[in-house]
Amino acid sequence: MYNLIRFIQKHHFVILFLALEVLCITLLTLTQSFHRQKRINTTNDLVGKVYATGTDIGDYFRLGKINRDLAEENAQLRRQLAVVTDTLESYTETVNKDTIYEFIPARVVNNTVNRPNNYLLIDKGKADGIEKDMGVISSDGIVGIVSDVSQHYASVMSLLHSYSTISVRFKNNGHLGILHWGTTNYRYGIIDDIPTHLLLQEGDTVVTSSYSFIFPENLLAGTVTELIQSPSGTLNKAKIRFATDFSTLKNVYVIHHTNKAELDALIKNQQQL
Repeated sequence: MYNLIRFIQKHHFVILFLALEVLCITLLTLTQSFHRQKRINTTNDLVGKVYATGTDIGDYFRLGKINRDLAEENAQLRRQLAVVTDTLESYTETVNKDTIYEFIPARVVNNTVNRPNNYLLIDKGKADGIEKDMGVISSDGIVGIVSDVSQHYASVMSLLHSYSTISVRFKNNGHLGILHWGTTNYRYGIIDDIPTHLLLQEGDTVVTSSYSFIFPENLLAGTVTELIQSPSGTLNKAKIRFATDFSTLKNVYVIHHTNKAELDALIKNQQQL
């Protein structure tokens, strides 16, 4: 203890200088938006690299399951392709058509499912064309929306978040609804404001609607497990089982809507009229 006191007395000017430097940098990043964003981006990159290293080690021991999952996904894509295209000529015509969506593959390096507001961290960022508000899907269904981006990583607000809302529709009748988490179980979500005359059955499919500039239409969101009737006889709710199992997410796709900036500008102009 005596030696520690002597050390502090001898170097107190240097210690005071370093403490003030840390305080100034902290205050600067908290009060200035530019410096705060740079701090967030730097933190995302550092944290992303740590998680990516851990994921690489874990993936090495899960190569068998990963290969089986990829094989199943390839088989599913081939089945979908067979439905759309019956001949080589029609296949060529399809792939040459202009599309407004591009899909960027990414790997999940960190993920939470048991918090009130859950996020994923993926190993693609600005350098790979990722931007805020891009949709994220898996081979099973929708996952979430990009909320923050650094140079090589991105944070994704998953469906398991109190602020997450997705425009969806029931496939069998076309009725629209808003999907949100609304539960504490990572496998289930809630659709509100369902008219009482609407008949729903267990197993009915829920897909993304055409009213979203983030997700393409008809992406699988989940299936109905329960119709929750209103005690007052007004609007009902539906409990759905998410198509995506968030506890096992490894590979995802980030959706780039190539015309989104143009659509956003039109909507902004309409709101100013």
